[in-house]
Amino acid sequence: MIKKTLIAAVILLLLAVPAIGQPDEDKPSVWLLSFYPFGPTNAIQTGMLDVLEAYGLINPEDRSDQRMQVMIESADNSPVQFNRLEANFELDRLRELVAFALDHEPDALVTISAPMTLAALQATDDMDDPPAIFFADVYNPYKAGIAEASCIKPAHVSGAQSVIDYDAIARLLLLQNPDMKTIGTIHNAGDASGAYGASQIANKGESLGLTVEGAAVTSLADLSLATEGLVSKGAEAILLPMDYMMLAGLPLVSGVAMEQGIPVFFASLDGLILGATVGAGFSQLLEQGDAVGLMVAAYLAGELDPASTGISAQVGDMVVGINMHTAEQMGFSFSQALQERADMSLTMNEEAGLPSIMPISPAAQAAVGQAFFGGPAPLEARQERDSAFLAGLACTAERIAEQRAELDAMEG
Repeated sequence: MIKKTLIAAVILLLLAVPAIGQPDEDKPSVWLLSFYPFGPTNAIQTGMLDVLEAYGLINPEDRSDQRMQVMIESADNSPVQFNRLEANFELDRLRELVAFALDHEPDALVTISAPMTLAALQATDDMDDPPAIFFADVYNPYKAGIAEASCIKPAHVSGAQSVIDYDAIARLLLLQNPDMKTIGTIHNAGDASGAYGASQIANKGESLGLTVEGAAVTSLADLSLATEGLVSKGAEAILLPMDYMMLAGLPLVSGVAMEQGIPVFFASLDGLILGATVGAGFSQLLEQGDAVGLMVAAYLAGELDPASTGISAQVGDMVVGINMHTAEQMGFSFSQALQERADMSLTMNEEAGLPSIMPISPAAQAAVGQAFFGGPAPLEARQERDSAFLAGLACTAERIAEQRAELDAMEG
């Protein structure tokens, strides 16, 4: 069944970002730092703020009257000061934003994406008393160098890992064209998530009888040429891993592919807004925000130590979206099988000149109402579940020893 999370994320794609609130030295502060401005950031933030509201750390009146507007417009009355900064896909701004937040002496940072989390780690590595870092929307924290294992990590860091089912995504290629023979994939050579995803695409594609042509790039400027190279090798479709450079450069890949009538599949629904023909992937974004929100709430209450709190692995239902606007532009037709599998559809609102992503399955339609009108779960309805979740993350001496032994065995 479709979870409510990614449905909320895609409908929140185009929300505006208000000004940063004025700091208040008398109350604890939480800064959300994101690599990108839409989708995952808004959905994760919604889940996190729902938790903070449920535990009395943010007052309902300090959130917009419209539930779809997830931003804090003011925090004059709330016990916790909340601020948000975004890098808008600009890798060279990450250090700048982290430094700006640290200048305000935050109690906690919530970092969205692996690049932002790594920037925060680098900036706080030598601090005597660093703020806690809770990350979300990170796909490979261990390969990225954020942690060695869920309980073997920097003492001020914890968070929630996203898990992508590349096998299920690869199978969508054959739903579109059962006779497909060759596909292409591109990844950022310097991104652990991209390298891992590309290897998974190669393995899963070959297990399905596909020839997989790959290309590694080091900058956005290389993407068009890499795409042309895959086309020249006979790629009938391109499947991109969840790679932050690929997300930022998706319009370049899609532009070349569209000229050749080749569909681009992306391992995240967020790719639809940037030109992917099909987007599919991790969908537990509100739940991930809920998990991180619980960590933040417990930390601010003095009931959680990041050093002894393990990383949560979130495995979610896969949501599939199809881009009708891109398909129309390139004269591409979705197969009946893929249309029946799709949960979301992107079309273009001609009057507004903006994309519109809507649910097209009954389960997705039902989830929209749950996401936007359900509101934060009352405290009495969630405390037992929340306590059990946090208890399950405890890094006991036995758990740490087991993980260290597993790492030593892998190295040996």
